[in-house]
Amino acid sequence: MRIRAKHVLIFLIAISFLAAYFFPIVEGDVIDGESIAFVGILFGIIVGFFIADLYSRYQGIRDNAALDASSLSTYYSFAKILGQNKKNKRWLEKQKELINKYIHRFMPLPWPRYSETEPEFSAIVNSLGEIRYDTDKENETYSNMLAVVSGHSDAREKLVMYGKDKLTWGEWLVVLFLALLLVGSLFYVKVDSLVSVIFTGALISAILILLFVLKDLNNLNFGESSVSVEPYERVLDAIGKPRYYRKKGSVWKAFFGRRKK
Repeated sequence: MRIRAKHVLIFLIAISFLAAYFFPIVEGDVIDGESIAFVGILFGIIVGFFIADLYSRYQGIRDNAALDASSLSTYYSFAKILGQNKKNKRWLEKQKELINKYIHRFMPLPWPRYSETEPEFSAIVNSLGEIRYDTDKENETYSNMLAVVSGHSDAREKLVMYGKDKLTWGEWLVVLFLALLLVGSLFYVKVDSLVSVIFTGALISAILILLFVLKDLNNLNFGESSVSVEPYERVLDAIGKPRYYRKKGSVWKAFFGRRKK
Protein backbone atom coordinates (compact mmCIF):
# COMPACT_ATOMS: atom_id res chain seq x y z
CA MET A 1 0.00 0.00 0.00
CA ARG A 2 1.36 3.40 -0.96
CA ILE A 3 0.87 6.36 1.36
CA ARG A 4 -0.32 9.50 -0.37
CA ALA A 5 1.59 12.69 0.38
CA LYS A 6 -1.49 14.48 1.71
CA HIS A 7 -2.04 11.70 4.27
CA VAL A 8 1.57 11.95 5.42
CA LEU A 9 1.28 15.72 5.78
CA ILE A 10 -1.92 15.40 7.83
CA PHE A 11 -0.18 12.85 10.03
CA LEU A 12 2.86 15.13 10.55
CA ILE A 13 0.67 18.11 11.45
CA ALA A 14 -1.39 16.04 13.89
CA ILE A 15 1.74 14.67 15.57
CA SER A 16 3.19 18.19 15.85
CA PHE A 17 0.18 19.66 17.62
CA LEU A 18 -0.25 16.63 19.90
CA ALA A 19 3.40 16.85 20.89
CA ALA A 20 3.08 20.59 21.51
CA TYR A 21 0.02 20.00 23.70
CA PHE A 22 1.22 17.04 25.75
CA PHE A 23 4.91 17.90 26.09
CA PRO A 24 5.43 19.10 29.68
CA ILE A 25 6.48 22.64 30.47
CA VAL A 26 10.21 22.84 31.13
CA GLU A 27 11.06 24.73 34.30
CA GLY A 28 14.30 26.67 34.57
CA ASP A 29 16.31 29.10 32.51
CA VAL A 30 14.66 30.12 29.27
CA ILE A 31 16.69 29.87 26.07
CA ASP A 32 17.51 33.24 24.62
CA GLY A 33 15.14 34.20 21.80
CA GLU A 34 17.99 35.45 19.63
CA SER A 35 19.61 32.03 19.74
CA ILE A 36 16.41 30.36 18.55
CA ALA A 37 16.06 32.94 15.79
CA PHE A 38 19.65 32.31 14.67
CA VAL A 39 19.10 28.53 14.54
CA GLY A 40 15.82 29.04 12.68
CA ILE A 41 17.38 31.34 10.10
CA LEU A 42 20.33 29.00 9.59
CA PHE A 43 17.98 26.02 9.21
CA GLY A 44 15.79 27.91 6.73
CA ILE A 45 18.76 29.01 4.61
CA ILE A 46 20.31 25.55 4.41
CA VAL A 47 17.04 23.71 3.76
CA GLY A 48 15.97 26.34 1.24
CA PHE A 49 19.25 25.97 -0.63
CA PHE A 50 18.97 22.17 -0.71
CA ILE A 51 15.33 22.26 -1.84
CA ALA A 52 16.16 24.72 -4.64
CA ASP A 53 19.07 22.56 -5.78
CA LEU A 54 17.05 19.33 -5.68
CA TYR A 55 14.10 20.93 -7.45
CA SER A 56 16.46 22.06 -10.19
CA ARG A 57 17.61 18.44 -10.47
CA TYR A 58 13.98 17.31 -10.61
CA GLN A 59 13.32 19.72 -13.47
CA GLY A 60 16.36 18.38 -15.31
CA ILE A 61 15.17 14.80 -14.89
CA ARG A 62 11.62 15.75 -15.91
CA ASP A 63 12.82 17.44 -19.11
CA ASN A 64 15.22 14.67 -20.09
CA ALA A 65 12.80 11.88 -19.17
CA ALA A 66 10.28 13.54 -21.50
CA LEU A 67 12.96 13.66 -24.20
CA ASP A 68 13.85 10.03 -23.50
CA ALA A 69 10.24 8.90 -23.90
CA SER A 70 9.52 11.10 -26.91
CA SER A 71 12.70 9.84 -28.60
CA LEU A 72 11.43 6.28 -28.27
CA SER A 73 8.06 7.25 -29.77
CA THR A 74 9.68 9.18 -32.62
CA TYR A 75 12.14 6.36 -33.23
CA TYR A 76 9.29 3.88 -33.56
CA SER A 77 7.41 6.21 -35.92
CA PHE A 78 10.43 6.25 -38.24
CA ALA A 79 10.79 2.48 -37.80
CA LYS A 80 7.23 1.99 -39.06
CA ILE A 81 8.07 3.94 -42.21
CA LEU A 82 11.11 1.75 -42.84
CA GLY A 83 9.03 -1.31 -41.95
CA GLN A 84 6.92 -0.73 -45.05
CA ASN A 85 9.84 -2.24 -46.94
CA LYS A 86 9.32 -6.01 -46.96
CA LYS A 87 13.00 -6.49 -46.12
CA ASN A 88 12.43 -4.72 -42.79
CA LYS A 89 9.24 -6.44 -41.64
CA ARG A 90 10.99 -8.72 -39.15
CA TRP A 91 13.22 -5.85 -38.07
CA LEU A 92 10.17 -3.72 -37.23
CA GLU A 93 8.72 -6.46 -35.03
CA LYS A 94 12.08 -6.74 -33.32
CA GLN A 95 12.00 -3.02 -32.49
CA LYS A 96 8.78 -3.46 -30.55
CA GLU A 97 10.42 -6.10 -28.38
CA LEU A 98 13.61 -4.06 -27.89
CA ILE A 99 11.71 -0.93 -26.85
CA ASN A 100 9.47 -3.00 -24.57
CA LYS A 101 12.52 -4.58 -22.89
CA TYR A 102 14.13 -1.17 -22.45
CA ILE A 103 11.07 0.26 -20.68
CA HIS A 104 10.51 -2.85 -18.54
CA ARG A 105 14.14 -2.73 -17.52
CA PHE A 106 13.93 0.94 -16.59
CA MET A 107 10.61 1.08 -14.75
CA PRO A 108 11.56 -0.93 -11.60
CA LEU A 109 14.91 0.83 -11.19
CA PRO A 110 15.54 3.76 -8.86
CA TRP A 111 17.01 6.76 -10.67
CA PRO A 112 20.58 6.30 -9.30
CA ARG A 113 20.66 2.92 -11.13
CA TYR A 114 19.30 4.23 -14.43
CA SER A 115 22.65 3.49 -16.10
CA GLU A 116 21.82 -0.23 -15.82
CA THR A 117 19.57 0.17 -18.88
CA GLU A 118 22.68 0.54 -21.07
CA PRO A 119 22.52 -3.05 -22.50
CA GLU A 120 18.90 -2.57 -23.60
CA PHE A 121 19.68 0.80 -25.17
CA SER A 122 22.76 -0.62 -26.93
CA ALA A 123 20.60 -3.41 -28.38
CA ILE A 124 18.35 -0.78 -29.98
CA VAL A 125 21.32 1.12 -31.39
CA ASN A 126 23.01 -2.03 -32.69
CA SER A 127 19.82 -3.09 -34.47
CA LEU A 128 20.15 -0.07 -36.76
CA GLY A 129 22.80 -1.98 -38.69
CA GLU A 130 20.15 -4.51 -39.77
CA ILE A 131 18.04 -1.93 -41.66
CA ARG A 132 17.72 -2.22 -45.42
CA TYR A 133 16.76 0.88 -47.43
CA ASP A 134 16.31 1.10 -51.19
CA THR A 135 14.77 4.52 -51.87
CA ASP A 136 15.77 8.12 -51.14
CA LYS A 137 12.82 8.41 -48.74
CA GLU A 138 14.05 5.44 -46.73
CA ASN A 139 17.59 6.81 -46.74
CA GLU A 140 16.33 10.16 -45.41
CA THR A 141 14.24 8.41 -42.77
CA TYR A 142 17.26 6.42 -41.66
CA SER A 143 19.28 9.64 -41.32
CA ASN A 144 16.52 11.16 -39.19
CA MET A 145 16.51 8.05 -37.01
CA LEU A 146 20.22 8.48 -36.36
CA ALA A 147 19.59 12.05 -35.21
CA VAL A 148 16.83 10.86 -32.87
CA VAL A 149 19.08 8.18 -31.39
CA SER A 150 21.83 10.75 -30.89
CA GLY A 151 19.44 13.04 -28.97
CA HIS A 152 18.20 10.05 -27.01
CA SER A 153 21.75 9.18 -26.02
CA ASP A 154 22.40 12.75 -24.81
CA ALA A 155 19.23 12.66 -22.69
CA ARG A 156 20.28 9.35 -21.18
CA GLU A 157 23.67 10.68 -20.14
CA LYS A 158 22.01 13.61 -18.38
CA LEU A 159 19.55 11.29 -16.64
CA VAL A 160 22.43 9.17 -15.36
CA MET A 161 24.16 12.28 -14.03
CA TYR A 162 21.02 13.72 -12.40
CA GLY A 163 20.04 10.37 -10.91
CA LYS A 164 23.27 10.12 -8.93
CA ASP A 165 23.11 13.70 -7.66
CA LYS A 166 21.63 13.30 -4.17
CA LEU A 167 22.22 14.73 -0.71
CA THR A 168 25.15 13.14 1.10
CA TRP A 169 24.90 11.70 4.59
CA GLY A 170 26.89 14.70 5.85
CA GLU A 171 24.36 17.13 4.42
CA TRP A 172 21.48 15.16 5.94
CA LEU A 173 23.32 15.15 9.27
CA VAL A 174 23.56 18.95 9.26
CA VAL A 175 19.89 19.39 8.36
CA LEU A 176 18.65 16.89 10.96
CA PHE A 177 20.90 18.33 13.68
CA LEU A 178 19.57 21.84 13.09
CA ALA A 179 15.99 20.53 12.91
CA LEU A 180 16.34 18.70 16.25
CA LEU A 181 18.00 21.73 17.82
CA LEU A 182 15.22 24.00 16.62
CA VAL A 183 12.40 21.65 17.67
CA GLY A 184 14.00 21.13 21.07
CA SER A 185 14.30 24.86 21.57
CA LEU A 186 10.64 25.37 20.70
CA PHE A 187 9.59 22.81 23.31
CA TYR A 188 11.88 24.41 25.85
CA VAL A 189 10.40 27.91 25.51
CA LYS A 190 6.78 26.70 25.34
CA VAL A 191 4.54 28.08 28.07
CA ASP A 192 1.19 26.93 29.44
CA SER A 193 -1.16 28.79 27.10
CA LEU A 194 -3.28 27.96 24.05
CA VAL A 195 -1.47 30.50 21.88
CA SER A 196 1.91 28.98 22.79
CA VAL A 197 0.68 25.47 21.99
CA ILE A 198 -0.69 26.56 18.59
CA PHE A 199 2.45 28.53 17.77
CA THR A 200 4.74 25.66 18.77
CA GLY A 201 2.67 23.07 16.89
CA ALA A 202 2.57 25.22 13.75
CA LEU A 203 6.34 25.77 13.73
CA ILE A 204 7.09 22.09 14.34
CA SER A 205 4.65 21.19 11.54
CA ALA A 206 6.48 23.55 9.19
CA ILE A 207 9.84 21.99 10.08
CA LEU A 208 8.58 18.43 9.54
CA ILE A 209 6.89 19.35 6.27
CA LEU A 210 10.12 20.91 4.99
CA LEU A 211 11.99 17.72 5.88
CA PHE A 212 9.32 15.66 4.13
CA VAL A 213 9.57 17.79 0.98
CA LEU A 214 13.36 17.53 1.11
CA LYS A 215 13.15 13.75 1.44
CA ASP A 216 10.71 13.47 -1.47
CA LEU A 217 12.84 15.63 -3.75
CA ASN A 218 15.98 13.74 -2.79
CA ASN A 219 14.35 10.36 -3.53
CA LEU A 220 12.57 11.75 -6.62
CA ASN A 221 9.17 10.75 -5.24
CA PHE A 222 7.99 14.26 -6.03
CA GLY A 223 5.90 14.07 -9.22
CA GLU A 224 7.08 10.50 -9.79
CA SER A 225 4.14 9.37 -11.91
CA SER A 226 4.29 12.31 -14.31
CA VAL A 227 8.06 11.93 -14.75
CA SER A 228 8.90 8.23 -14.74
CA VAL A 229 5.64 6.39 -15.38
CA GLU A 230 3.14 8.16 -17.62
CA PRO A 231 5.49 9.13 -20.52
CA TYR A 232 6.73 5.55 -20.88
CA GLU A 233 3.24 4.09 -20.62
CA ARG A 234 2.32 6.16 -23.67
CA VAL A 235 5.30 4.68 -25.50
CA LEU A 236 4.04 1.18 -24.69
CA ASP A 237 0.64 2.20 -26.04
CA ALA A 238 2.29 3.42 -29.25
CA ILE A 239 4.10 0.11 -29.88
CA GLY A 240 1.02 -1.93 -28.98
CA LYS A 241 2.41 -3.47 -25.80
CA PRO A 242 0.57 -3.77 -22.46
CA ARG A 243 1.34 -1.17 -19.82
CA TYR A 244 3.76 -1.93 -17.04
CA TYR A 245 2.31 -2.22 -13.54
CA ARG A 246 4.65 -2.21 -10.59
CA LYS A 247 4.11 -4.42 -7.59
CA LYS A 248 2.76 -2.66 -4.55
CA GLY A 249 5.42 -2.11 -1.92
CA SER A 250 5.15 -1.92 1.81
CA VAL A 251 4.16 1.18 3.74
CA TRP A 252 7.77 1.56 4.89
CA LYS A 253 9.07 1.60 1.30
CA ALA A 254 6.30 3.91 0.20
CA PHE A 255 7.20 6.49 2.83
CA PHE A 256 10.98 6.23 3.03
CA GLY A 257 12.10 5.34 -0.47
CA ARG A 258 11.42 5.30 -4.16
CA ARG A 259 10.54 2.18 -6.09
CA LYS A 260 12.95 -0.68 -5.64
CA LYS A 261 13.88 -3.41 -8.00
